[in-house]
Amino acid sequence: MTAQALPGIARGIETLAARIRDLPLLETVAALTLFLAVVFGFEDTPFRIISQLALLAVLLHRPLLDNPALWAMLAGVGTLALLQHWYVADNHKYLLVYWLWVVTLASLYEQRRDKLLLFNARFFLVFIFLGAALQKLFSARYMSGEMFEMLLLVDERFRAFSHLVGIDKSLADAAVLSYATLQSPLTEVIDNEIRLPATAHSRLVALAVTWYDLLVQALIGALLLANRRVCDLLAHAALLFFIFTTYLPAPVFGFGWTLIILGFALTKDRLPGIALAYFLACLAVLLYQSPWREWVLS
Repeated sequence: MTAQALPGIARGIETLAARIRDLPLLETVAALTLFLAVVFGFEDTPFRIISQLALLAVLLHRPLLDNPALWAMLAGVGTLALLQHWYVADNHKYLLVYWLWVVTLASLYEQRRDKLLLFNARFFLVFIFLGAALQKLFSARYMSGEMFEMLLLVDERFRAFSHLVGIDKSLADAAVLSYATLQSPLTEVIDNEIRLPATAHSRLVALAVTWYDLLVQALIGALLLANRRVCDLLAHAALLFFIFTTYLPAPVFGFGWTLIILGFALTKDRLPGIALAYFLACLAVLLYQSPWREWVLS
């Protein structure tokens, strides 16, 4: 990058920040939410078709972004999809449905739309992070580091990250083989449990990830609960750090995008510089979908 290019990049960032600042809150949040529904929503055919038709309608007629009927339809088919698969649905699918109903109500009550969005964005972030931190704190399996050690060794989604932090590929291969043995109906295992191969290094990495995950989530939730400007600044800095670092190794992109929308809603008008950082986090999460894991493991 040449020195001559830097002023142009700075002007581009300023223009983007001004553009984001000038957009109405509901319209911007609704656009991000519609993208979330289309790209990271439910796989059910009715939901996919309706969300895609909603996107097409908005592209052809932008005022539909804050149309209550459109959002009620999306929230309705999302609720049906969730009810059909409630027992296997990921946590962020529940959060998606809740947020679709929030956007529906915000589009319906014009005089209170911003307050509805801001209250619920803060509520969900506090609930998500403090609830997760408390659940982990009282889970012996989590606090021991056992959960993340198993994920690092046998979960394909964490395989590239494990390799990057120095966990030998042969160790992970042996763990996957042992895990497959336990799952096989043709194999009889005493007490239906096995000991996965591990090393001092894999245990250390698992413990580091465990404590990082617990502390950063507790910090974000507690700071947002305080609802003070300084606390909010620290909370959003921690949340952005969490998003940029967590969704690189853990490809749960729908959850990451949802957290970005909630953080963006809280900062768009109060902290425009941080709102721009959330917008850049959107781009980062999309780029994290690239096949870098295959490149690392090849």
